[in-house]
Amino acid sequence: MPDTRPGLIFTENSICSACINYEKQTTTNWDERFNELKKLCEKYRGTNGNGYDCAIAVSGGKDSHFQVYYMKEIMKMNPILLAVGNTDWTETGRKNLENLSDTFSCEILQLNLNKNAARIIAKKSFEDMGQPTWYMDSLIYAYPYNMAMKLGLKLLVYGENITYAYGGKFKTETPSAMLQPFNDVVKTYPDEWLGVSGLSEKDLQSTIPPSVEDCKKSDLEPIYLSYFVPWDSHHNYQVAKRWGFQHLSHEYIREGSIEQYNQIDSISYLLNLYLKYLKFAHSTATEMASRWIRAGLKTREEMIPMVEEYDKKLDQGTVEKFCEFTRLSISEFWTIMDKWYNREFFEQDKDGVWHEKFKVGKGLI
Repeated sequence: MPDTRPGLIFTENSICSACINYEKQTTTNWDERFNELKKLCEKYRGTNGNGYDCAIAVSGGKDSHFQVYYMKEIMKMNPILLAVGNTDWTETGRKNLENLSDTFSCEILQLNLNKNAARIIAKKSFEDMGQPTWYMDSLIYAYPYNMAMKLGLKLLVYGENITYAYGGKFKTETPSAMLQPFNDVVKTYPDEWLGVSGLSEKDLQSTIPPSVEDCKKSDLEPIYLSYFVPWDSHHNYQVAKRWGFQHLSHEYIREGSIEQYNQIDSISYLLNLYLKYLKFAHSTATEMASRWIRAGLKTREEMIPMVEEYDKKLDQGTVEKFCEFTRLSISEFWTIMDKWYNREFFEQDKDGVWHEKFKVGKGLI
């Protein structure tokens, strides 16, 4: 990972906090943490009679499969699954979500998007934040908390603490996911959005997570499963396949990805990942390559050429899907994209084409 990732810290020996935190897993007492999780499950199991013991926030992806497998098959809980819809589902993503219900015999409550608000916000958040998936990301952070409280459930399970695992605002590992909605991955919507194309506070209400105080009043206990169980995204994928999870390759090959099993529910969602390249000079290929290197699956030398080839590619289907949904023209799309290029890392030629001013694995040139 380059030091351009927000929140990532490096030691004097140029080792990043993500690698350090991953390495800590080798010295963690996992038996002790499993017993902590066991006690937590015993605390809530059966508290609703034959009803739900807990809620699990899911998307249908590989990590969702691992979470449900662990809580249902290992911990013997009776969960309800809470999911947020997409603006454009891949067929594989839709099948994977259905598979969670079918394979693990779980009920799913899904929040289907307000398509009109989603369209307006996708365009505004693209223009104003360079984060076109702000609406969906906000719902993913807010909906499970709000719905678990409405259902009267006390235990809410998320996967990994991404800011601890990969770099971000929160540097300390914690079992509690109480502060997850405030980790700066999704910021509060700006007031100037109100009134744009009729957008109202009611349209945005579902994106607002409950306060910590409200969660405590409801005795909600949100947790990260990654605190209690060794967490590795590729391992989760291997486990998920054993329970029916499908990769994307049989349906679609993404141009800018070195794998076809991570974040495969939507094609237009990839725009958000690609914008990291414009802002921070790295994208999804860098992130996945780094995970493989940490896990010992690949070496840095093997992955540098792969990152050089794939990180810079913006999938054509992503552009088409996003423009179709937001009703932006291709020229309008690229005009907005131009504003998000970081001039420290890119320069634009006379025809508007951007060129890198850096070399992968070495830095600025």
